[in-house]
Amino acid sequence: MQGVAPEDLIRADFKLLDDIHTLRTNWSNEQLILMQSVVSHAHLGQGTFEGEKFPNTTPEDVCIALRLAPQAVRDARQALIDGIGGYVRRVIAGEKPVRLLDGNNEPLLGMGTLRYLEVEPMDVLRGLYLGGLRDDADLRHEVEKSTGVAIGSGKSFWVSRNRMLELGLDGAKLALEEWGETIPEFRQNGLIISEDRKADPDVTYQYIRYDRGPGASDDAAIIAAGFAWGMGVAVGVFFADAIDTLEKYVTNACDQDQEIAAEIERGCPNLGIGRLEARKLTLWATAQSEPGYRPPDSSLRHLLAVDRKTDLCAAESHLLTVSGVPCPAIGLSHERSPSPRLYDWVRRRMAAYP
Repeated sequence: MQGVAPEDLIRADFKLLDDIHTLRTNWSNEQLILMQSVVSHAHLGQGTFEGEKFPNTTPEDVCIALRLAPQAVRDARQALIDGIGGYVRRVIAGEKPVRLLDGNNEPLLGMGTLRYLEVEPMDVLRGLYLGGLRDDADLRHEVEKSTGVAIGSGKSFWVSRNRMLELGLDGAKLALEEWGETIPEFRQNGLIISEDRKADPDVTYQYIRYDRGPGASDDAAIIAAGFAWGMGVAVGVFFADAIDTLEKYVTNACDQDQEIAAEIERGCPNLGIGRLEARKLTLWATAQSEPGYRPPDSSLRHLLAVDRKTDLCAAESHLLTVSGVPCPAIGLSHERSPSPRLYDWVRRRMAAYP
């Protein structure tokens, strides 16, 4: 397939990532997360790809290059989401688990820190609700219309890669340019196809951007949620971000973070928050730049990558900070932006849009 990275480069990039990163999870889950970073590197020409971009590389291509069974990988990533979904359903059913464990008493996402963290379970559901809604394109448009602040949005679809090439498109163009008004045309010309064809060899689950904007900082969303509503809500937003990452290559490929948010809304009539709070969080997390500074937006890999100088990952630093516990500065996201600067930026952002 044109635009797909060679298998030897994929394997080399995965080895590089595995050599330099330790994630705050077990190694099996680390493998599932790092493979998605290889896809990003291939798209952007980073890591071992050394400036050469391969915009049509998919997680399936990475699985094949690493000699992993694609269905087993999809199932394993889905299981991480299902662990969070199971926690949500237990809480809706009336259980009050004080720790963030799945049905097998293993920490959610395999993140060892969560064995010991005590939270109010309804706060976690509030965070999952807010985190699921803030990525919804309609809600982002509501925020843009009411505030005049551009954000940008998009959605993932089942896409025929063969048709994509015939139309002179690639994965990078679809993900980065504006296509909101072209979606009906994409359906008519066979680029976007129905889910019943998802097993076809040339089909992939592809993000298509509706409109451009600065996007959002997942770090800022976690931190702002914690500052506004407490650490348990910050944990829930972090889980929603993790689901949004994992769902790109799973058994049940769809907007599962939004589906869980809808399930929480139905099952928790006394949740105490709604679209107003989701709009606030969306606005606070919009990655608008200040002179000389753009807020970092950490991938799931960067949120879980352990800084060996401090023995902290970014997710832990964020949760400690919103809890009022002092912690050393660490570098965030690809740019290694200092964490205290982001925390100050979030406070100013929230003060500017109360």
